[in-house]
Amino acid sequence: MSDYSDLEVSPEVVLARGLLETDEELAEAIEAPRADPERFKSAMRAFATGVVIVTVEVDGKLSGLTINSCCSISTRPPQVLISLAHTASCREPLLRRGRFGLSILGEQHRELADLGAVPGGPKVVDVFAERLGDDGQATIAGALAHLDCSVAETFEVSDHTLVIGLVERALVGESGEAPANPLVYYDRTFRRLGDPL
Repeated sequence: MSDYSDLEVSPEVVLARGLLETDEELAEAIEAPRADPERFKSAMRAFATGVVIVTVEVDGKLSGLTINSCCSISTRPPQVLISLAHTASCREPLLRRGRFGLSILGEQHRELADLGAVPGGPKVVDVFAERLGDDGQATIAGALAHLDCSVAETFEVSDHTLVIGLVERALVGESGEAPANPLVYYDRTFRRLGDPL
């Protein structure tokens, strides 16, 4: 039986639990524990969110993508965070242009939300848009609120790009106050907001 006293190990070789870095078992041995992907998806379906559509204008046409991975991150300066899959139809034009719109959808926007959620190429949403102000920026007509954003920073995380947007203009409803009829996403289904508790 050998005691391996004559074994020479290169400094670049890692030993863990008696395994060399070239052993397939090593990756499994030192990999951090992870939740089962299907169980993780089931858990996230229990998290109710609002629904927004990210819009990017390219060559005079407004493309949109429905997402629920969106949150505010600061008020001074006003910034939001969105998460876009590397395969998202609006990711490349958004990063190239450095600008995007973010419209918070109401329950009347169900058809638009469905269109924006279809996997595949760009979804032109001009028929749902209106132009406000002197600059003619496109917004989703009747949105509960709309934010015009410039890209401040991006981060690559796994198969997604996290985009921090600096909010340059915020529009809120016609009365200036957010109405109480947002479109809600829960358990893979669009829903209405219920009564206050």
